[in-house]
Amino acid sequence: MMPRHPKLDRLARSVPDARAIADQLLERGVELALGRTLYGPDDPMGKMFFNILATFAEFEADLIRLRTREGMAIARDKGK
Repeated sequence: MMPRHPKLDRLARSVPDARAIADQLLERGVELALGRTLYGPDDPMGKMFFNILATFAEFEADLIRLRTREGMAIARDKGK
């Protein structure tokens, strides 16, 4: 069975939140795994990958919230 990999957007709601959590994980010696490659959060490449992933996760969460608000507005206009 493949290990479960939670999505980054479940970790934090924004890039600054994700960075703060990454800094806490760094203190514990945790590394970022992308495929079969490990990146330490203090490694420039690992930090860049983490920040990019956090940015996309924040963007995805923002899109979901936007679509939800749009769907609610359409339903409200239809009297539901």
